[in-house]
Amino acid sequence: MKKRLLMISLTCLFMVSGLFPNQPDAAGTGQDEFRAFWVDAFHDGFKTEDQVDQLIEDVEAANANAVIVQVRRRGDSYFNKALEPRTQDPSLQEDFDVLEDLIDKAHSKGIEVHAWLATLPIWNSLTPPTSPDHVFNTNGPSAEGEDFWLMTNANGAMRSGADYVLDPGHPDALDYTVDQYVNVVKNYDVDGIHLDLARYMGTDWGYNPTSIARYQEAFQTDSIPEPNDPNWAEWRREQINSMVRKVYLKAIALNPQVKVSCATIAWGAGPKTQEEYNNTRTMTEVFQDWQSWLRDEIIDLAIPMNYDREHVESQRQWYDEWIAFQKANQFNRQIVAGPAAYLNSIDSTLAQTRRALAPDDEGRKLAGVSYYSYAVTDMDNQPRSTFLDALVNGTENEAAVFPGKADVPEMKWKTKPKSGYLMGQALTFKKQDITDSTLEIRGAKGFKKTIKTDGNGWFGLSGLKPGVYVVKLSGEHKSPAYPVIIKAGKVKNMTVIGK
Repeated sequence: MKKRLLMISLTCLFMVSGLFPNQPDAAGTGQDEFRAFWVDAFHDGFKTEDQVDQLIEDVEAANANAVIVQVRRRGDSYFNKALEPRTQDPSLQEDFDVLEDLIDKAHSKGIEVHAWLATLPIWNSLTPPTSPDHVFNTNGPSAEGEDFWLMTNANGAMRSGADYVLDPGHPDALDYTVDQYVNVVKNYDVDGIHLDLARYMGTDWGYNPTSIARYQEAFQTDSIPEPNDPNWAEWRREQINSMVRKVYLKAIALNPQVKVSCATIAWGAGPKTQEEYNNTRTMTEVFQDWQSWLRDEIIDLAIPMNYDREHVESQRQWYDEWIAFQKANQFNRQIVAGPAAYLNSIDSTLAQTRRALAPDDEGRKLAGVSYYSYAVTDMDNQPRSTFLDALVNGTENEAAVFPGKADVPEMKWKTKPKSGYLMGQALTFKKQDITDSTLEIRGAKGFKKTIKTDGNGWFGLSGLKPGVYVVKLSGEHKSPAYPVIIKAGKVKNMTVIGK
């Protein structure tokens, strides 16, 4: 009798389980997903202790596990241990250190904190900043010669829309920008740093006089390049690549576990192949080659801004095309989808999230999603709480996408590294920077790689197998061969002395 009752019970259990095959267990979904909100500084959300408390409460309520918080808006800071002046935002609580408070509270709940710094734009008003030390005042419109750091267009304009933007082709502007990220890693226990607007403002931008002089030297020409000149386009792409590489290597040299991410461009129709990607607007208009950053291991996480309206058929198609491409091209790093909740209804965002998180036909999955934005969670002005509840419990039309808790996915190249990194400075015997010059790096089994120093003599390379290498300058600054040992997960810093 007991055996018969057991069999009946098991049969009922299997029948009930079959009715709900995708329901999570009590512990959560059982899979790792990055679940984040972009929290921008143009709205409230983290500017007082109470707002930080509410933010943490909301992230927990949504079964999310990360926040990407904008602590540098336009050449200013929302944290106290900064290299730049404190923001003029009157909504920021007096003496309040956003990062310190947010990190303490988020980490106590198992939530990651990624410090989002607007990368190249440094001011967005015709009225100058009040601080004389603001970079707009020291190296903006009134500066002259090499002290002038702003990006200009082919006609000499200094303002792109509302923004004044630093030119990454100017070596000092690039280093100033890199230093902001490195300073955060040095002073705060952030889980990650997040680049945004790490790009040119368009095909006709990048004409800072110092940048043009460097380009002319590189290509041995006296002419000003046309905006559509292919050499000029490639040179500008490399300036962005160099900036990202420098942020990455200097950051992980301080903290190998810090995660470096970037909000990347995904405009218009999505590519199906790498060749098609090379013709997208991200490559040809703003010179942001984020696919190479993943391939070359100079970011950990790309978050394409998949800002498309579900209710517009063409944009729905663009979204799906980019999502498919992203799943297939992560290069052993991670990509997270970035749906624009503010452009969509709650049901539409749930639908987009579900498609983003589903594996493709070959089983490839994205690492998660990050919503833009925490401030505006749907197009219909529903309360934020309604959106958060829908993520966990679904709506009448759409099932939940975060029905249980999830851990942030492991980054095995950090936790179980198999390759290492190299960076350094090239100098003459008189300690002058050797700029825009070629280095050769040789290793075992015929390995050979040629790289260039940047506009201040710095160089860097990722993805090196552990072992012994030799590094030397070639050309007019020829140097001896310097031996260097690369260790897995470590950044080796060195100096190369040339002629």
